[in-house]
Amino acid sequence: MPANRRRNEHWQRSLEQIFERGGGLEISFPRADADEPGCGDESSTSNLIWRVRILSLCDDEIVLEQPMTLGETMSLEEGVELVVVMAVGQNRWMFKTTVLGATEYSPVPGRSGCAFRVAVPEAVERCRRRSFYRVSTTQLVLPKVTCWPLLNPDSVVLAEKANEMRVLASQNPQEAATFENIDEHLSMPEVGPPFQATLANIGGGGIGIVVEQGDAQALTRHRTFWLSMALPPEITVPLAVTAKLVHTHIDSSQKTYCGLAFEFGHNRSHQKFIVDQIRRCVTIQQEAQLRKLRKTG
Repeated sequence: MPANRRRNEHWQRSLEQIFERGGGLEISFPRADADEPGCGDESSTSNLIWRVRILSLCDDEIVLEQPMTLGETMSLEEGVELVVVMAVGQNRWMFKTTVLGATEYSPVPGRSGCAFRVAVPEAVERCRRRSFYRVSTTQLVLPKVTCWPLLNPDSVVLAEKANEMRVLASQNPQEAATFENIDEHLSMPEVGPPFQATLANIGGGGIGIVVEQGDAQALTRHRTFWLSMALPPEITVPLAVTAKLVHTHIDSSQKTYCGLAFEFGHNRSHQKFIVDQIRRCVTIQQEAQLRKLRKTG
């Protein structure tokens, strides 16, 4: 029996192990133009991925915590399809599932929290070793992130305000002139040389990024970074945000995974803007799915 098939046959036990150790899964929305590997232009589409903890597991349902961004819940609608990634060591499996609805859970006696239920799949597919987010039936395209070492944290306020104006103007055709007239130099704080990364996942207070081996030197010399995150097609102008390096580890391919915490100490209002924009991505993608379901239903 091929090794790939043997690994796929034991995925249920791997799911149980993740639950037993208090681990989580990665979830995202499938893209209509990326049903097959190679479809979809990586410069024009991307997938936001959240890491969510498994709260309960039975034969036909998985209960997961609601995805969060900076302490704000990103609610998922019943009937929405998700792509789920489960990882054990260097092995990853992907499957599609459907949101069955919201529910409550009690993390401690006397307290309740929001959660949601998804259907347990009948089968999963092992991701390819060189592309951890691709299988024969679907793929996830990780968003691109440009990172600059931040040299002067006080300089981010004007740059964040300029970024907000550029993003909002791009979403409103009537304000196109405002978008065009914003000086590019106002959109950048005082920074060092840039390097490239990919956005691996979003957490409650920040993000995880993956940096290639040749670009990782800046991580040893700096702790605070200015990030520009491209989230097409819902947000055509990249979001800019300040983040502090929390932890790193190097994987088997010598890429560096970095956990970054967002920093809004110099401009508190920018936090709400970032949350609103990510919520906008979630809302647009869910509404597109639900419209399709209503048409076919």
